[in-house]
Amino acid sequence: MFNNFILIMEITAVYRCFLLLLLLCIVLNCRGCMDEERDALLQIKTSINSPDGTAFSSWFGEDCCQWEGVECDASTTHVSRILFQHQRDQSLLENWYPNATLFAQFRDLKELELPGNRIEGFTSPDELQKLKHLQRLNLHDNSIENASHLCWGRGQLPSLYSLDLSNNQLKGYLPECLRGALSLTELIVSHNYLQGNISAWLSNMTSLTLLDLSNNQFSGSFPSFLVQSLTNIETLKLSTNQFKGRVSFSSFANLSKLSSLDISYNAHLQLETESPTWFPSFNLTVLSLSGCNLRNIPSFVFTQNHLNSLDLSDNNLSGPFPRTFRNISSQLASLDISNNSFNGPLPEDINLIFPELLFLDASLNVFRGGIPPSFCRLKRLHTLILSGNKLRGAIPYLLTSNMSSLEYLHLSNNNLGGDALPKIQPKLKVLDLGRNDFTGTFQDSLSRSFSQSLAFPQLRVLILSGNRLQGQIPQQLCRMRRLSVLDLSNNNLSGNIPNCIDNITSWTAVDQSRAVHIYFITALDLSCNRLTGSIPLQITQLKAIIALNMSHNLLTGQIPASLGNLEALEALDLSHNKLFGELSQELTALIFLGFFDVSFNNLSGATPQGNQFNTFQNASYVGNPGLCGFPLERKCGPDIRKQSHVMSNMARTYSLLFHCAFLILVVNVSFLFSIV
Repeated sequence: MFNNFILIMEITAVYRCFLLLLLLCIVLNCRGCMDEERDALLQIKTSINSPDGTAFSSWFGEDCCQWEGVECDASTTHVSRILFQHQRDQSLLENWYPNATLFAQFRDLKELELPGNRIEGFTSPDELQKLKHLQRLNLHDNSIENASHLCWGRGQLPSLYSLDLSNNQLKGYLPECLRGALSLTELIVSHNYLQGNISAWLSNMTSLTLLDLSNNQFSGSFPSFLVQSLTNIETLKLSTNQFKGRVSFSSFANLSKLSSLDISYNAHLQLETESPTWFPSFNLTVLSLSGCNLRNIPSFVFTQNHLNSLDLSDNNLSGPFPRTFRNISSQLASLDISNNSFNGPLPEDINLIFPELLFLDASLNVFRGGIPPSFCRLKRLHTLILSGNKLRGAIPYLLTSNMSSLEYLHLSNNNLGGDALPKIQPKLKVLDLGRNDFTGTFQDSLSRSFSQSLAFPQLRVLILSGNRLQGQIPQQLCRMRRLSVLDLSNNNLSGNIPNCIDNITSWTAVDQSRAVHIYFITALDLSCNRLTGSIPLQITQLKAIIALNMSHNLLTGQIPASLGNLEALEALDLSHNKLFGELSQELTALIFLGFFDVSFNNLSGATPQGNQFNTFQNASYVGNPGLCGFPLERKCGPDIRKQSHVMSNMARTYSLLFHCAFLILVVNVSFLFSIV
């Protein structure tokens, strides 16, 4: 009886807890986000790519707190963070004007990040002032020209501490409306078109810990008053502007919290690093003084024992590799001394000087001798750039062995020799050995490398131009499926172009994001060799290729009409070969073509007309006596145009017959497989 009583009491307690939880769910709205906030998000989604509304196809369900790019406060279920990056369809002609009234619905919003959406402005921008809890506003990488209504001072957004308007189209002076934004700790307006003197009121923003004014057109005297006032500053970037006059580094002396400083590329600025005598109170982790007309390395650099990144490139520094570098922090991970006049041998003990080095650029100097074995002992090194020196000898075996961490190796414009393709470890993404003195047969060199690697699975860029390689282009090259750039120009290669070239999938699959990310370049350069045979039809499958150069060879046959299928092609050079026949009108489908050269062949008939072909000059066709039509002086007679029309119709007929035959073959094969 007593046990039953206890059981009843336990059930009652559980029931009461359930009722309490149910009541809490009603009060806190356990369904997820608020109805009005969900509706606002759906309207924003629709407007991003209006009228299609194709953004955020992953949004499903009623709980918007679970949607991509949306975060909610766990205790209130109100939207607290919105991150919509690169959602605007780049093919749309017009920029986006979001309705600020919709964003004003999120009264508890703390972070609003809308980078890369081609925003030119907001409709009803004053509505954003209702976001009293907003702490971070990120409008990076948009198209905003006038920010006067997108920044707030005088307490209108009292919680805002971070404002990022970088990489927009801002013009004129620094927005005056920032004058009262004294609570800001981060202000980023880099990569715009701002100009004029730095406003004096900026020195009143003493809460700033990060100030980035780089890559603008600011001019006038260097703002020393600003440097001396911002005593809380930790990161200061003033590079790539037009400041002028003389400035002493002593003005930075009292910035005890300064950890990152970049004043590079102010061409008219004269830095005084030693006088008057001064002692830094800061300990930097990042220092960039590139393009500062330095003739000596500032002595204070050698007091910075926490340096992680040092950039002294594009100066007038000379002499041997500085032994004083031994006094810099052993934690240095990035060192750039490129484009100076350093000379002599590379250090034999660089692994002891900088054991943690990840990135080293010593290109465009006058270093001589070989690459010391000590470079092979930099276990963490992933980028090595020694191009444009006077280095000799072979590439050290261990530098590219499986023990190496190298991903990017640039050794072009030296006098290096030996095997053009050393034993390459599978992590390597870029190998640039162009304009050296590598010899031997390309086939043998590649075979030796393949014995050590599974077809270079990560290799994106291979540049072997300007050497003395001989023999045929090996079929193994087609196994480099991720290759984006291949440059074999200016060698002594012979034989046919491999017909497996379309196995390189990075050249056949069009990447729509290339319009956004300019670093996705695809190119094939086989020029200035002794290649023979015809242009393989497999090349016409390289729909992602941007630049194609097969000039200055011994190629014969006709130019395939199906080259018109290369929809991404921007440059095509087939000049100085032995190609014959007519140029197909189908080439005019190359609507992005900006460079075209078929000069000095044996081509005949009418030149293609329409689209980009109306922009090319005589130089594109010279050396083909049989060609006629614009832009050439030789006009096409009616017989030639009629003949071209007949040949075009015949080509279409044969193409249709081929596709019909191919379709019948596919149907029959499918039928046979279905029986099996």
